Amino acid sequence: MGVLTGVRNLSRALRLLVSTSVRVAPWQALLCLGETGGVILGLLQPLYLAWFVAGAAGHDTQQMALAAGAFVAQIGLGRALVWLGMNARFGQLERVGYEFDARIAELTSSVPTIDHLHDPHYLDQLQIMREERGSLGLALNTLLNNLNGLAGVVGVVALAATADPRMLLVAVAGVPGVLAGPLLARWQGRAEAAGAEPGRLAAHLLQVGTSPAGGGEVRVFGLADPLRGRLAAAAHAWWKPKVGLAVRESVVNVAVQVIFFGVAGAVLAWLVRDAVAGAVTVAALTLALLLIGRLQGVSGTLRDIIHNVAAMSRTAGRFLWLVDETARIRAAQHGTGTPPDVPAHGLVLDRVGYRYPGHDTPALEEVSLVLPAGGVVALVGENGAGKSTLVNLISGMLRPTTGTIGIDGHDLAGIDPVAWRSRLAGAFQDHARLEFTLGRSVGIGDLAKRDDEAAIRRALHEGAAEAVLTSVPHGLQTQLGVTWPDGVDLSGGQWQRLAIARGMMRLMPLVRVLDEPTAALDAATEHELFDQYTRAARSGRDTGTITILVTHRFSTVAAADQVVVLDHGRVVEQGTHAELINRGGHYSDLYELQARGYR
Repeated sequence: MGVLTGVRNLSRALRLLVSTSVRVAPWQALLCLGETGGVILGLLQPLYLAWFVAGAAGHDTQQMALAAGAFVAQIGLGRALVWLGMNARFGQLERVGYEFDARIAELTSSVPTIDHLHDPHYLDQLQIMREERGSLGLALNTLLNNLNGLAGVVGVVALAATADPRMLLVAVAGVPGVLAGPLLARWQGRAEAAGAEPGRLAAHLLQVGTSPAGGGEVRVFGLADPLRGRLAAAAHAWWKPKVGLAVRESVVNVAVQVIFFGVAGAVLAWLVRDAVAGAVTVAALTLALLLIGRLQGVSGTLRDIIHNVAAMSRTAGRFLWLVDETARIRAAQHGTGTPPDVPAHGLVLDRVGYRYPGHDTPALEEVSLVLPAGGVVALVGENGAGKSTLVNLISGMLRPTTGTIGIDGHDLAGIDPVAWRSRLAGAFQDHARLEFTLGRSVGIGDLAKRDDEAAIRRALHEGAAEAVLTSVPHGLQTQLGVTWPDGVDLSGGQWQRLAIARGMMRLMPLVRVLDEPTAALDAATEHELFDQYTRAARSGRDTGTITILVTHRFSTVAAADQVVVLDHGRVVEQGTHAELINRGGHYSDLYELQARGYR
């Protein structure tokens, strides 16, 4: 079963590489075979040399002239074919590599949810693909090298058999080296898998220690030495499997060389004895001597071919795995329906639960809620309570592992996720810092109006971000980000205001999510912003917009129609602010605890 699976995987990998090469540039792919033709012609060199030596020994000048002419012609034609094939190959590698890079980007960005980005196995596969960036394009190069090598192996063995059948014993002596190929390939695959996770950790630690974002904390808290220690340990764990692989490869290589040269020496001694006795011709002995080095290379070539085929199959296999995994994820998200234009009733969550991939404890469990159309709902709770996970489930970024989420009686699983998200709006705590012009950075919150200056200014007003506009030199045309010519940098609070304004671009969304929207803002701006939210929520009541506010600051939720209190992934309380305060439960305790800090 394992062999059949390996053959099927190899067959898929070969079809992938060949079909991609032919698709991107058919004639270029055909010209790549010129190199193989040059390799085949090069195999005839020992034969022509043997003819020349035999002619010299027999004083046959005509044979010597023909052998020399054929030798020179072979060199000229062979080099021309190799030059033609190599030039075609270089161009094809660039085209095929670009095609695969573009396809990977398309695959990873086309998945409508982000569950897979929390899956350690998925992330490990992506890490290996990052480490071998460009290897898919080079897989075509490997395929062509293998084709050239195989042509060389067949030609050398055929010439050896014509020189003397006993030379096949020398070829057989290379079999242990060939058999070592699959073993070395398995070792390499295990080494790559073992180094993937520590490689991700090393890359993360390196980024933490060298990026400006973490520079202040690293220096203030004296984290440089601990980070270096952990980075060294992670790098050691990353490279240890590779070093062990190199040691084992060296031992195997020495062993197979000892076997080969022992057999080759014995066969050559046998041939020399027969040549002295006149049983072997000078031409045959000369050809045999010239082929020893090439026969030694046969086992190495075959082993390299097996090794390269395995590596090529793994590399292409990872791409094919990504194709299959993307197809599997998208097939599981089979919704094709359209969301309602205006919600009549609202969102209903029925015993919703979610468990992140690779985790034993659910992030959410048995969450049942009714979020009425036109209502303002506040989600509160301590860090890790599950608020952002719930928001991601409602927005369709994650799919519930248990339970259902529906709107007006229709399960969200049956609605096209792209169509659903096109009817959402909002701002998130982990917002993107989009280094476009200020106007474009806000305007892309509604792509259809990304250049509508009036709509952008309205969103800036509703997002309490007009102060950002007046603080930059060129208004909406100001380039953001100091890494760009004439670009300006913004504070964390200013970036967050723009993210909030971006979330205000869409008018009359079905759901407006505000996930910790004021985390980086001062108290005055927070007050101004929530005034804007109140006005937006009031207009949302008329259009059916469900406003979901996620916050740690309990003072901002008093105006909400409904307060939902989460604790360790469960809903522990829900009701109005006044009801929950009077109830004297978990919400009241948290509210009182936070209120003390302002007294």
